[in-house]
Amino acid sequence: MRRAAFALVLTLASAGICAQEEEPTTHPPAPPQTPRPALLAPKSLHARLLDIALAGSRMVAVGEQGVIIHSDDGKHWQQSRSPVNVMLTRVRFSDAQHGWVLGYSGSILQTSDGGMTWTLRHFDPQSHALYDVLFLDAQRGLAVGAYGTVLESSDGGATWNPGAAALADQRLHLNAVLRLADGTLLVVGEHGLLARSRDAGASWQALHSPYIGSFFGAIARGAKGVLAFGMRGHVYETADLAACPATDIAHWDPDGQQAADTPQAAAALGWHRVENPSNESLFGVLPLKDDGLLFVGINGTALKQAASGAALTVVKTPAVETLVHAVDYQGRVIAVGRQGVQDLGALP
Repeated sequence: MRRAAFALVLTLASAGICAQEEEPTTHPPAPPQTPRPALLAPKSLHARLLDIALAGSRMVAVGEQGVIIHSDDGKHWQQSRSPVNVMLTRVRFSDAQHGWVLGYSGSILQTSDGGMTWTLRHFDPQSHALYDVLFLDAQRGLAVGAYGTVLESSDGGATWNPGAAALADQRLHLNAVLRLADGTLLVVGEHGLLARSRDAGASWQALHSPYIGSFFGAIARGAKGVLAFGMRGHVYETADLAACPATDIAHWDPDGQQAADTPQAAAALGWHRVENPSNESLFGVLPLKDDGLLFVGINGTALKQAASGAALTVVKTPAVETLVHAVDYQGRVIAVGRQGVQDLGALP
């Protein structure tokens, strides 16, 4: 299904996350026409949370109803005041002090004190949810989201305007954006979208994708490589993103794509399918020491890749509900998801 994408996780978060591959039968309440601050709630630690990030030695997590919480010791959490009460989907920090939060209604929040206080930089009740943000430098920012939403900033995030028209015109859910060491940008999304830019987002190419389902995230591997992961446990890796065949995204037809059903077909496109013992959808990835990765996903799924190209192995954790993202906090895996914050134990 074209619309069985990451947005479904966010939609269902307010009613209970369930099977990723099914269309939602419930819908979140209509967004407010003007931003309303989130309520301070004593049980915010156990709210449904969709992302977590490190701001130096501080953890910051975000989720439903505008909840933003932080911890300086991994044990005690406090709720920060949030200028919006909509679902928050992503938190990113460029350093220990400066960070961004994204959410529904095109919400973009900024902090300059490590997540203690937040300022609203963009809010549009007619806009779709935003899922990820990347700053190319101190001034230029790129935010992506549902139904082809792309916003750009050229003034350090003070203002945001529609951008990347060719990418936006596809009207696909854009789930994540990252930059490789050589400056190449990659946006991953539904229908197997792998969109590459070699000119800081001025133009985009659609790679010939090995998979036609949704990619929910990606991470750089080495100097030129990328690993992309998503629906039903599909994980693909390339050693050289620049060498992968592509076409101008304006001429790319998502409905005309075919999956690479064999290792040979994937290799012809420059990709290797990573072996995975699980078919659960994967939402987050945590870099480990010695080139390893830890993936988290539906039903408490946790999987480890020991090194680039290696098969995934199951990691046993106490989690039974969906996990969305995780961080390494002083040698322990701290994850967020349907049951809020969870300590999954020592790094595998």
